[in-house]
Amino acid sequence: MSRDGHRALRQAVQRERAEAVRRSKIKSAERYEKGYQAGYEQGVMEGRRTFALPFEGTSIIIPTYNQKNLVLQCIASIEAHTELPYEIIVVDDGSTDGTSKALQKRRGAIRVGIHQQNLGFASAVNTGLMMAKGRTIVLLNNDVLVTERWLSQMLIALNSSSAAVVGPVTNYISGEQQINTSYSSLPEMEAFAAKYNASDSLKWRYTDRLVGFCLLFHRHVFEEVGYFDEGYEIGNFEDDDWILRLQLQGKRLMIAGDTFVHHIGSVTMKSLGEEGFAAVNDKNEHFFREKWGNFSELSQRMKEKDGGLRNRRSVDFFPTHIWVEGGSGKRFWLEHGVKYPLSGSLITGAVPNKTVRLSVIDLLQIPTGIQPSNIGFNYSGGARLREGMVVHTGNGRRYQLDRGQLREIASVYACRLWGLPMEPELITLEELKQYEEGTPIVPPPRLRSVEL
Repeated sequence: MSRDGHRALRQAVQRERAEAVRRSKIKSAERYEKGYQAGYEQGVMEGRRTFALPFEGTSIIIPTYNQKNLVLQCIASIEAHTELPYEIIVVDDGSTDGTSKALQKRRGAIRVGIHQQNLGFASAVNTGLMMAKGRTIVLLNNDVLVTERWLSQMLIALNSSSAAVVGPVTNYISGEQQINTSYSSLPEMEAFAAKYNASDSLKWRYTDRLVGFCLLFHRHVFEEVGYFDEGYEIGNFEDDDWILRLQLQGKRLMIAGDTFVHHIGSVTMKSLGEEGFAAVNDKNEHFFREKWGNFSELSQRMKEKDGGLRNRRSVDFFPTHIWVEGGSGKRFWLEHGVKYPLSGSLITGAVPNKTVRLSVIDLLQIPTGIQPSNIGFNYSGGARLREGMVVHTGNGRRYQLDRGQLREIASVYACRLWGLPMEPELITLEELKQYEEGTPIVPPPRLRSVEL
């Protein structure tokens, strides 16, 4: 065979081999795609099957934003010092420092929720709460290092007392949870904590305030109190807001004085700079005061009532005769603690353009009815004072009439947010005597995600 013939033969063999490699790659890609799709479908089926099944352990929720090293350090401390069953849920709130990739490379009981943009601490917490499966839940800042026996001892305090929420002591925080420490390095801190963390109920104490850097509670407490209010930007005051709502339900707070964790302290807020921090703090404080008005006075009066408020849920503080909706946009008429789905039997023309958004957690706690007795605020004819009417006594406070009770509305903000009439009728002192003081009406939390 000539040289040209040999060359042509080699080229033909090379082309055949290249074609065989190409066909092999195509088949491999097809097999991979088929396997991937089968695995994905199996995962979806398993996710749906186990979605509502609780986890017999603790869900540890860690919101984080652009603090990759801190959150990895926090996770490492959990893995080193947590002997009871747990799952870690890290919500990456729009980080740009590679946090999500670093988390996805880790192995272990870590689930990751990812926000495409920074939505703030409250939104990150809410995503974590939505994802949580544990019978108990911990909200943990990313700048906390947990220590020996931290979770087991806090669980003892939670399960052996009447507390609804338990928090530890630490080296750096505002309020009663800060204790004096003398260590100057992490090894010294761990040695200090190992000695300090000895279960001792004599060190437990009830309190009126817990800071949200580390909170432990049962799942049913979350379901009764609800999600964090996403009206607070970035951070600050959202934990105070949640704690206030919890206390209004008659639930108690406890400091587990026998359990110490290390807190680096406000890293995300400090990154805003002094002026940035002050601006965010002032804005959130203004929102808190607008939302709650003089509610501390009302709350104190409710505590002083015989028996106080006990065994309440967030839905018990909702008004009557209002329109509400879920994340899917489905609307309901809420009347006397029962929700009525919008249907042909209801007058759709009575539905306002904007209705109050409630979470799935709240809607599930409200029983569903078939036909309400009344729609809207039509007070013409009949008695002057009608069910659902908003009134005032000349003292600047608003009230709603609800089944023989006068229910104080926490603030003008609450009245506006619920869509209640903003120009109340004046009620006389004689008329006032006909009513008992009822459960107050408080504003619901603002929610962004349709999935909540």
